[in-house]
Amino acid sequence: MLTRRPIEDPHRAGWHVYFGDVRVGHISMRAGVPTHLPQWGWSCGFYPGCEPGQQIAGSAETFEEARAAFEQAWSKLASIRTEQHFEEWRRDRDWTAWKYRMWEKGCRMPTQNTNGRSRCFCGAEITIACEEHIHTVHRGIGS
Repeated sequence: MLTRRPIEDPHRAGWHVYFGDVRVGHISMRAGVPTHLPQWGWSCGFYPGCEPGQQIAGSAETFEEARAAFEQAWSKLASIRTEQHFEEWRRDRDWTAWKYRMWEKGCRMPTQNTNGRSRCFCGAEITIACEEHIHTVHRGIGS
C-alpha cells in the first residue's frame, strides 16, 4: 500500500510517496515552469533498487491526475520489484544515516585509520567490514 508524507520544504508543495518504509517517489508542484504548462510533476522509482531506465516520471495539470499517473507507473514497477530490491534501498538508507551520525559525533571511519579499525558512536569497536554491525545494531537509523 502506498502512503504519502509531506515534503518538508516551505518552497515546494508536495509529497514523498512510500511503499512501507521505502520511499518510491514523489508528487509535487513543479518549480520554474511557465504557467501554461502542467504544474504538477511526479517521479516513480528508487535507487538503489531500480536499474537505470526503470524510473518513470511525468507531469499533470492537477494533483489528482499526477496521483493517478503515479499509481499506474507504480503498478508496473512494483510488478518487477522483489523484497531484495527494497532491502537494498533500506541498507543504503541506513548506511548513509550511520555515516552522517559518525561524522556528527566526531568519530573516525575505519578507513581513516591506518589499522582499519575505529569505534562506532555506540561504543562498539568496528573494522572496515562494518556493514553487518550497521545493519544489525543500527537497523532503521535512517527511518
